[in-house]
Amino acid sequence: MAAFDRTHGRWPWLAGAAAPAATALLVARRSELRADLRWATATAPAALLWHQTEEWLWPGGFLPWMNREVIGAAQDEFPITRRDGLVINVAIGWTLAGATAVRGLDAPALAASALAVNVANGAMHVGLAARRRRWNPGAVTSATLFLPLGIAGLAAIARDPRGGRRPLAIGLAVGAASGIGTMAGMRARLRRSGGPR
Repeated sequence: MAAFDRTHGRWPWLAGAAAPAATALLVARRSELRADLRWATATAPAALLWHQTEEWLWPGGFLPWMNREVIGAAQDEFPITRRDGLVINVAIGWTLAGATAVRGLDAPALAASALAVNVANGAMHVGLAARRRRWNPGAVTSATLFLPLGIAGLAAIARDPRGGRRPLAIGLAVGAASGIGTMAGMRARLRRSGGPR
């Protein structure tokens, strides 16, 4: 079995390699980030990379867990496919987190959206772990990174003069739509295919 078969693609290896580098960059810049609340958005890429590493690389198992246990499919790679994983995690996830880190609180609606997506994702993982009383791929980084950093970041956006209620409301709407919409879309795809297969 090829290494990328275990991870359901090649991109998780890049996430796993980039997570420590992104964290080292944050540590090196901690004084300047703390000074003007940029930590609220600068932490988004590192948190996302660690989360993806837990889900897809080590210990991994996200695709089979999500498809079989959460959605109720009979396959490891349907209705969420490897291609979906690449689009969701890399094209959307990395772009949103990277843009948030670069723009910071100068683009509060963007920042709130990225942080709210992380919070929604984290709440799903932690909620399922609590309900089923066992770990799932992504639960640890959800509890230790996505939820505390996301909630603190959203609170910082709400308090910052560049932010406020409107960007926060936009972000929360995007976060809710991402969580609910993705799950609803995958369940609809499974139903259209004729159910578990």
